[in-house]
Amino acid sequence: MAISHDDLHGLDLGTLLAGLPPTGAWSALFELPDLSFGLRSTGSAFEVVPATGINDAWDFELLVSESEWTAFCSTPCPRGFTTAQALVATSGGTPVRGNRAVWARAALVVDRVLAALRDRVTPTPQRRPDPAAPATGLSPVVGRYLTVEVEGRPQRLYFESAGTGPPLVCLHTAGADSRQFRYLLEDPELTAQWTVYAFDMPWHGRSEPPADWQRQTYRLTTATYAATVLAFMDGLGLDRPVLAGCSMGGAIALYLAAEHGDRFTGVCALEGGLGNPSRFVDWTNRTDVDHSLFLTSWVGGLIAPTSPTGPAAQTLWGYAQSGPGIYQGDTYFYSQDLPRVADSLGTARCPLYVFSGEYDYSATTEMSRAAAERLGGQLVEMEGKGHFPMSEDPASFAEYFFPVLALLRDKYES
Repeated sequence: MAISHDDLHGLDLGTLLAGLPPTGAWSALFELPDLSFGLRSTGSAFEVVPATGINDAWDFELLVSESEWTAFCSTPCPRGFTTAQALVATSGGTPVRGNRAVWARAALVVDRVLAALRDRVTPTPQRRPDPAAPATGLSPVVGRYLTVEVEGRPQRLYFESAGTGPPLVCLHTAGADSRQFRYLLEDPELTAQWTVYAFDMPWHGRSEPPADWQRQTYRLTTATYAATVLAFMDGLGLDRPVLAGCSMGGAIALYLAAEHGDRFTGVCALEGGLGNPSRFVDWTNRTDVDHSLFLTSWVGGLIAPTSPTGPAAQTLWGYAQSGPGIYQGDTYFYSQDLPRVADSLGTARCPLYVFSGEYDYSATTEMSRAAAERLGGQLVEMEGKGHFPMSEDPASFAEYFFPVLALLRDKYES
């Protein structure tokens, strides 16, 4: 697994870094086992330079230990080593030294360079095939707006729906929107049994922020989140739906199962834990860092290395379109507000299933298991899945999700 200078100089940086915007002028030192080198950006071009001596000065350094490099180059790699960003996130940032704002601007460059070096010595994981392209013509999905009152204020929510049968309400992840459930909304097997609803939280997607959004700092709280979900259900007159939320949606699903479980036939918390303080970081909301680019790196390591190429890329595109400060405001809920109330939660008052993907280091399997045990739910471990199973690998996710929905449909009909 040793990388040589020949491997390094065999990289075509122009091709490797195509599509990235100018990142400004910066320099970085890469310290890998058996290989040290510098990378300089002029703002419009990149070049590899020697790491020669004690007087070298770098804006930041990336130090990867031998054990970390071995895990990074393993096939399959373990959780937390799918990308350079994953390695940084799961180690508490210790591989990065120096100016971290510059590192944040360069994060996608670092991701691509380390992945390309890994590809020189390690076989690329085989990805599952992309889903079939949608047929020409109209989609069965219908989009509408619904105005509801949340905590005394009107909120105009955009939602999409499809299907027939009992209601299934889907909640998107932090900084994203209801497009993450496109594959479920267009799955004929699912929509023959369920009416699927997916809505954009306020400030997300096509749901509107307040008129003075430019003068506000968005911060989502547990109380507001829960009230919004319940208001959506009441606005459509949905009686005891099944709730399926992912990531922050999975976290609020756990809360709702415990506090308002009588309102649901069942709850499916996808990648749902009771909070993770490490997901609230400065780099997702700074004027000197393009949050739309940084987020694709920050969450990119959460995608399983075997997920289909197309859905994985579409998942990241959703993050590239997030409004400024929205992801950070969502992670305020998940990282700071929810943990304050989590210890007071009782057991779930409806059937609860907590789904956990193998590659998720935001809501790890250990965190999901702890939440399931605390609330009296059942853990569903999903081998080879990442943090966004319904959008990054929908066909494989369905193999785990649909049998649980069948059990819940029986309860709904009884």
